[in-house]
Amino acid sequence: MPKQVDHDERRALIAEATWRLIAERGIDAATMREISSSIGMANGALKYYFPDKNALVRTAFTHVFEATNARIRARLAGTTGLAGLRVFCLEVMPVEDVTRLEARVVLPFWQRALADAELAAVYVEAMAVWREQIHGFLRAGRADGSVTTGVPDAVLAEQLLAMLNGVQALALLDGGAATPDLQRRMIDAFLDGLG
Repeated sequence: MPKQVDHDERRALIAEATWRLIAERGIDAATMREISSSIGMANGALKYYFPDKNALVRTAFTHVFEATNARIRARLAGTTGLAGLRVFCLEVMPVEDVTRLEARVVLPFWQRALADAELAAVYVEAMAVWREQIHGFLRAGRADGSVTTGVPDAVLAEQLLAMLNGVQALALLDGGAATPDLQRRMIDAFLDGLG
């Protein structure tokens, strides 16, 4: 009897190997051959799950996005308002080893998304999820009185997303300037300005 393959488990294994390979060695190193070799799978078998490089890049980005969201949920533990927004930001910003590795997946994803409408749509959908989360934190902050600024929440959410996305590039390309300490102070200054 042929061995039963858990396809969801296999996809998860491939996603983990892909994001790690991109993060540690760069997008060019994440070839179908390298990925399949790193998990002991035949190169042809990998194509059954992911037909091309963009499918792998999309999977790596989605894996990183879902891992970030899982950490946010775990760390929030009922925290809302500005305190919750700070937790959210610190899990997105590249201030820890894992978040710096994840940013190394995000940057090449952006580059590919510029020329691929399907990848761009994945990014737009991800930012819509984060936008809604940010709006929820801001609503809670307004309800508890910690957010008092007259700036509309839609503007605040876009400012914050621009900062969070931008700091990923800054921290990777000029880590001496965008240190984890500076990133934390940037967030604290932004959040202090909301009250």
